[in-house]
Amino acid sequence: MKRTAMFLTLTVLLAGCGDQADSDQPEVKEEQEAVSQEQEMEPVEIQVLKADEENGVTLENGMYQQLSAFLESNPEVGVPDDFGVHPLTLANQTEGGQAMFFLGVNRLEKPIKNITFDYTLGVDTGNGIAYVLEKERVELLEPFAGTIQPGHAIPFTVPVTPEGAEVLGSITEENKVVKLENANFELEN
Repeated sequence: MKRTAMFLTLTVLLAGCGDQADSDQPEVKEEQEAVSQEQEMEPVEIQVLKADEENGVTLENGMYQQLSAFLESNPEVGVPDDFGVHPLTLANQTEGGQAMFFLGVNRLEKPIKNITFDYTLGVDTGNGIAYVLEKERVELLEPFAGTIQPGHAIPFTVPVTPEGAEVLGSITEENKVVKLENANFELEN
């Protein structure tokens, strides 16, 4: 529930977020560009988190409206025929500290739930990796996230240390390091 509280209290300005750090590795992005050129990817729709829905939040909520507009203007978000993670922005939390704001995108043909993975985001400095997040365990379990429908995306946050936030400012397309490891999820029938 802590992540729910963090999520509901974030003030996020998404304008221009599409040009920030991209969760897909360059090889995946190139694959997506090739797919986009051959056939346009259908835009995904935003889905309200189950925990938010239980607290009365709807798609008419201002933040969900901003996310929906972002998805409409960025139809390439996500990995074709897979689950993907797309970082959006760094946000301040009301209880102090900062969190990285992400979209979890389901481009599979079936609904999925109980998604877990280890996420790494960093910068290759030439002398090693400086990390924003290092093997951060993310759990988008059904009681919090719900079941993500095909062609839909859900928002989530991951806390970031002040040192990680500083590293985030130096990420470029050329020096970024992104890994999504130990991923598991359940398919709905």
